[in-house]
Amino acid sequence: MEISESTKVVFYVSRIFGLAPYVVKRTPIGQIVDYKRSVFLIVYSVGLVFCLAGLTYKGIFFDVTSKKPIRMKTATSKVVTILDVSVVVSACICGTLSGIGGLHFVRELNRRLTEADEILSLYVKESTRSRRQRRKGILMLGLVCFIITGALSLDIWVWYRIADKIKKENSNSSANVLGYFPFYCLYYILMMFHVLFAQAALGIGNRFRHLNVALYEMFPEFGRTPRIEISSINLDSDKNDPIDVDFRKCVANVAHGFDRKRTLSSRKIIEDLAVIHASLSYCIVLVSKTFGIALLAVLGSCLLHLVATSYFLMVELVGDKDAVFAWIQALWLFIHIFRFLLTIEPCHITNVESNRTITIINSLRRTCKDVEMIESINMFWQQLIASNFSFTACGLCTIDRRIITSYCGAIATYLVILIQFKEADDNSGKTPH
Repeated sequence: MEISESTKVVFYVSRIFGLAPYVVKRTPIGQIVDYKRSVFLIVYSVGLVFCLAGLTYKGIFFDVTSKKPIRMKTATSKVVTILDVSVVVSACICGTLSGIGGLHFVRELNRRLTEADEILSLYVKESTRSRRQRRKGILMLGLVCFIITGALSLDIWVWYRIADKIKKENSNSSANVLGYFPFYCLYYILMMFHVLFAQAALGIGNRFRHLNVALYEMFPEFGRTPRIEISSINLDSDKNDPIDVDFRKCVANVAHGFDRKRTLSSRKIIEDLAVIHASLSYCIVLVSKTFGIALLAVLGSCLLHLVATSYFLMVELVGDKDAVFAWIQALWLFIHIFRFLLTIEPCHITNVESNRTITIINSLRRTCKDVEMIESINMFWQQLIASNFSFTACGLCTIDRRIITSYCGAIATYLVILIQFKEADDNSGKTPH
């Protein structure tokens, strides 16, 4: 996870949810210099997640053993619900343990990010980058909290509505719904983990993007589009004043507003940016190591939730046809897709920005005539070709958009299996004993 002034809001909120049991050491002027584990925060994190997990399973057991269960009416629904709850519990536990055991990787990650920021500050305005990253983090956190709070509120209302319908058969039906409240609390921890990982991945991607912008800005002569002559409009046809317009230069100056004075040598700039790119590429590995086991649990939870929610939605549309319950299942399906994309898209964005550097350097190789620069550019090119880092979940799967097609196939397969089990349950219920 990234811990800096621009990400401190997300860091402190994640600490409340037990995902970042660290205290920050600062200099007298407020600069962050080190991080260390806090025994109090470790005990708080472990106690929080395991207490909620225990209370969640207690609520499930109460629902299963009640006279008229709320959620577990058939054998298939029991299996699906227990797996649904278990993957959330396991993902939250893995996220907490990743925070406790990942201090070494967090230190190395933030050291490299700080070094990259110091070099990039020579070419990119640091204040603009920090403000933009802080706003994005707060916006993402607020959006996630709003969505999950609204979904949980509607879900609780729907289940209480169902409990009221069967109150004559089970007077404790409201207690069945109340037993799932710890499970709802675990969802906040799970969503906070998504935000923490997304911000870490996007932080690396932003630095890759600024590195690419610095390459464009420091070497505009190697990527300049041809000049276009535009004749000015004049009533006097004998006077046509040609105007030279360099569109690339104009757009770059308007969009970025950087100081185009190059005080460092071209070779030094290439070497600095090559060092940054190599360091940021290894930051991808560090993020994967920090969140590895938790990422695996989160991806598993996304798959199971997408299957389970789709199954319950189909059963409701075919069976009882309760419009309100069907809509809430559709909402949960949207949320699980949102969770899945919140994990995939930051990785994809970072990979795209990293690979864009190859295109820029390739353009410099074709246009550069300076012999001294060509050597540095070729070394940078060889480094880019040799390095092939990507986000992974414990090295078992690569996290990018290609995983979406794999999930679609798996969801379709498991849905067919669950529907067959549902038909078997219905047939066995109709068979006389």
